[in-house]
This record gives sequence, structure tokens and C-alpha cells, in this order.
Amino acid sequence: MHPESAPAARRPLVVGYYGMDNVGDNAFCVVVDWALRAYWGSAAPIFAAPPLVDLPGDRTGMDPRWYVRGGVTGRAGTLLNKAALLRRSSMLVFGGGSVFREMGPLSEKKLFSYFSRLSGHPMAALGVSVGPFLSPVAERRLLDVLRRVDFIGVRDLASAEILRNAGHPGLLVPAGDLAGLLPEALGEPVPLRAPRPTGRRARLGVTLLGVDYEAGDDESRRREAALIDGVRALVLKEPVDVTVFVFNTHPVHGDEGVSRRLRAAVEGVCDVRVVTARDGVRACWDEMKRCDLGLHMRLHGAVFAYLAGVPFTLVPYQKKCDDFLDEIAQPASLRLGRVPRDPAEVTRILAAMLTETAVPGLSRSDFADRARLNFTRAPWALGATAEPSPR
Repeated sequence: MHPESAPAARRPLVVGYYGMDNVGDNAFCVVVDWALRAYWGSAAPIFAAPPLVDLPGDRTGMDPRWYVRGGVTGRAGTLLNKAALLRRSSMLVFGGGSVFREMGPLSEKKLFSYFSRLSGHPMAALGVSVGPFLSPVAERRLLDVLRRVDFIGVRDLASAEILRNAGHPGLLVPAGDLAGLLPEALGEPVPLRAPRPTGRRARLGVTLLGVDYEAGDDESRRREAALIDGVRALVLKEPVDVTVFVFNTHPVHGDEGVSRRLRAAVEGVCDVRVVTARDGVRACWDEMKRCDLGLHMRLHGAVFAYLAGVPFTLVPYQKKCDDFLDEIAQPASLRLGRVPRDPAEVTRILAAMLTETAVPGLSRSDFADRARLNFTRAPWALGATAEPSPR
């Protein structure tokens, strides 16, 4: 523990949408583990997650069997496991993501709020988005929990507006996506922007989405066909190889099926590499840096590409994707709609990236600095004057 660290910051329990085999959420864990130590002086952050490739074994506290079982038994086991971790913690931290959209009557967030009220231990939320709520009932329940959160760093302005309109009583900071600090957390400088390939084949990185719960079956099929056929047309036309990133390998919610279909469509036409969530965050990051252009549906596929200085287009299947593109001032020439009109549109935008010079308007260093505010503006930051009083 850093000698100046606040007592609450010594043993934070970090919770989120973890254990779902998702590179984006695992990247939050990598960043938060590093940043809590660097900026709050935390000695022993513990993550409510099963063992992860990218974290030491003593950083995760969840038994993986609860994620395998599912159903009532899995949910009960998960809740009891988290309750045991809470008892040994000094505070609770929501670490990144879209965790404040839906809340049922038996949500674990009630447990967290109840524990905070009884123990006096503070709660914080870092790099989160709030809403759009899936129902008025979920909105009411979530806002009740959020009123007990002492510090909230949001990753988009829309979330800040929702909380301001709701009269959030705690400290609210418009910050940024936690993944903005990924290079630093991995001990690397922000990569130089990759030069356009000359005299060698370019490499296209692709993340696709296995399940879109907000789209109908017909819309999903049309979009998948446009993207896969568009990539195939590109590699038939241009000297381009493909890296398929499977950012979610969950057996129900993941991307392996659609990724196999993409691989089958281009195999034999170009060189194809595959890297998945099982390989870990660092492996996905390293492969992204080797790409020259990107086509992404997974938001954090696009975030990784942006941080790596790789030109990309992002299919905005959810509002959070548009929010990210607006935040970084993505050039209009690199933007696709929610459902591309046809494969030719996809091919055209990707082919243009081989010579395109436009880059996002927001510098990557500014993006990282916004992410840093999640930690440096918190009351537990090293050098801060006081912790929030128990409510």
C-alpha cells in the first residue's frame, strides 16, 4: 500500500460484466488493476471475476464453476461468492462498461447498495455508461442504486446528462472509456500511426457480433451478409489479408459462429489469422497493432484499432458505438450505418482506407487523459484531501 493511500482504497472489490469471455470487459480489468495501484495506491484490488489470462491468480476471486452451471444454482453461487468477497473489501468499484441499463428485482446491485449502507464503505463507478434504460422500472431501480454511489466517472456525455437530470447527489465526472489507458497499463507507449502499406500486403482486422439482442433476425442476417460478402470482395480485389478477432467466445452470447463464417468466406483467397478472447487482452492488442485497417462491430475492437492508430470503420449496432465515434470525431468518410446498404458499400469504404489520410479528430493522448480522470478526480486519488463521508 502506498503510504498516502486512503483507507477505503486499500482493498477495493471491482465488479462488472466479467466472466463472460469478452475482451473488452477483460481489458477493463487490466486497466483498473494497474490504475488503482498507480493512482489510488491500492494494495490488493480483487476482481469479482473467474481466473483471467491477463491477471495474476491472486487478483480474481470468483469460482469459475458458477459461470458454467448457470440457472438458479449458478446465480445463487455467484451471489454468495460476491457476498464473501464484499466482507473482505474496503469499498466497491463498478469497473467499466454498460452495467447500468437493466436491473431486475433480485439484482446483485441491491446487495452492493445494502452492504455499502450497512458498512459505511463507499461505492464508485469508473468508466461506465448509464442508460438507455430498458424499461421505466429498470430506470427507477438503477437510479436508486446510483444515488448511493459516491463517485461516478462516465465514459460519455449522454450518461452525464442522465445523471444530472436525475439529481445525482454524488461526485459526477465526465471522463472516458477505461480502455483509453490500455497501452499504459500494458507498459507501452501509444503506438505511432501505422504507415500505409507499400510493397507488402495490407492486413484487415475484423470483429463481428454473434448476437444482437436489439435487432430482428432479418436485419441481423442482412448485416452479416453485407459485411462478410464485402470483406470477401475486398480481398478478391486488393492485396489484403485478414485477421479475425473473436472478441467474445461465450457459448451463448459470443461471436464464434459468425467468425467461422467469415473465415470460411476468405480462406484460400488470402492469409487468415484468428485471435480470440481465450488468447487474452495482450494477444488481441498485439495483433491489432499489426493491422493496417479495420472493420468492427464490437465496440472495443474499434477502440483497440483507434488506440493502435489503425484506420477503421465501426458498424454502430448500439448507441454506445455512435457515442464513441462522435467523441473521437471519426471522419464521415469512415462511417457506416447500422445496416450497410450492400456489400459494395462495405468494400468501397474498406478499399478507400488503403489510401485514406483522414484520422479521428480527437488525439489518442487526449482520449487517454479523459480515461485517466476516472481515477485522478476520485476522492481516493493519491494526494486527495478527504474521503467522502459515509451516508
